[in-house]
Amino acid sequence: MTDQSPSDPELFTFPHRQIAKRVFKTREITSTNDVMLKDPEKLFHSGDVLWSLRQSKGRGRYDRVWNSPQGGLYFSILFEDIPRLSAFYPYVLLCALAIRNVLADRTREDFFTIKWPNDVYADYHKIAGILIQSHTAYQGSRAVIGMGINLNNPMQHLSNLRSPAISLYELTGNPTEPESFLEDLLDRADAYYRDFIHLRFSHYLPELNRVLYSKDKSLILTEGKHQRIVIPREFTKDGYLKCEEDGETVILMV
Repeated sequence: MTDQSPSDPELFTFPHRQIAKRVFKTREITSTNDVMLKDPEKLFHSGDVLWSLRQSKGRGRYDRVWNSPQGGLYFSILFEDIPRLSAFYPYVLLCALAIRNVLADRTREDFFTIKWPNDVYADYHKIAGILIQSHTAYQGSRAVIGMGINLNNPMQHLSNLRSPAISLYELTGNPTEPESFLEDLLDRADAYYRDFIHLRFSHYLPELNRVLYSKDKSLILTEGKHQRIVIPREFTKDGYLKCEEDGETVILMV
């Protein structure tokens, strides 16, 4: 193993799934996305999941730091031979929907929403984030979808965050078993993936648009060092976001 590879990972198998049949678990890692993308020892195959109890170098969009302490849920799913990364945007939204629906099922609350392009919110507090990355080398192209969910890790005391955050524990007052939550989430992500590859993403658009964060309300989006004010209207069939900006309709792409 290299320094970035998980040392002695536990392996769990789930033959009933199309993706996430193999789940590798490790105690600590730099970043599940980074390790799966590089993977010099070819440990991982398409559809595999790498789950770590803690990340020392977790990242979000624009290379922002993603706090990844013990108690959260951090994992990535690998996809190989990807023709176009943009073709995966709809599935990223379905992964967000999977997180949102598992949270809603466990809390019996309906205030969880999806903030374009990669976050899940509990009211106005961020509770989960998703990052898709790709890598192309001589052996072919690969992409990873990394997900981080605040389960048992306290978040509300942190003052250095760009957006207010919260954990499932802080919402409910009860600890959550990460294994159980991950299993529920991967079962749902697998079911959504089957529909995605069979071109059924449009079937989910009514539900996605019902839980769109800040729908029909002004929203400040930060893109790197720049900000823009938009009014989110709906998700498109390509996984983009249709908005109104300065009185005109615009389509936002990742």
